[in-house]
Amino acid sequence: MRLLVGGIIVTALLLAFVFVWIYLASLGQVPVIHAPLESVSPIVRIVVMLALAAVIGVVYFTLAPSGRKSQ
Repeated sequence: MRLLVGGIIVTALLLAFVFVWIYLASLGQVPVIHAPLESVSPIVRIVVMLALAAVIGVVYFTLAPSGRKSQ
């Protein structure tokens, strides 16, 4: 249950960060990468997104305490 709550908190913080960054970028207050993604293949975009999700998952499960209780 603690892992679920932790995951929800991390997800909410990450989403808040992304939306705040997008808002500040629209005001011109943070750096923006002007890279045209239209020229990138949709397959490449999906593979990169899945790779990033896998890396985030590995890091999270590596740092998260295991479900086993030590005695």
